Amino acid sequence: MQIRTVTLADIELLCPVFADMERHYEGEGAIDGNEIRVRLGEFLHTGQGIMLAAFDDGALGILSMFEMFPGVALRPVWFMKELYVTERVRGRGVGEALIREAAKIVFERGGSRLDFTTGRDNVGAQRFYSRVGASEVDSVLLRFDEATLARLAEQETALLPA
Repeated sequence: MQIRTVTLADIELLCPVFADMERHYEGEGAIDGNEIRVRLGEFLHTGQGIMLAAFDDGALGILSMFEMFPGVALRPVWFMKELYVTERVRGRGVGEALIREAAKIVFERGGSRLDFTTGRDNVGAQRFYSRVGASEVDSVLLRFDEATLARLAEQETALLPA
């Protein structure tokens, strides 16, 4: 198995993994192959994050993460948005290999930690992350959904009097 950073040349190899991931989370027909190609291409073209993939006779899984600043002592903090391993190879070490490669990158770039979330009901993922050394933190996850973002973007904020 080879773990490496994804490039634009990998789009076709990765489409089945992303289709599998969307089926897993959103159900059959959630997104079509062409839309996957376009969105993945846009992400890779921006260079805003790092995507790793595991390959062995095709793509087996992906991990995407982003550097954020500032963190503790003004060191970078990284956020892992997604770790997904295709169902056919789960439990065979692909996820752990992707996490280890991500850890190397974060460490080499001076990062102080790698944060991520998982669903409260995803007990299997929680067990996996605990087994590889993750600890649960006392935080609250908040979100501005698309409708709220649109509303906030349209409005002006007037400063309050001193």
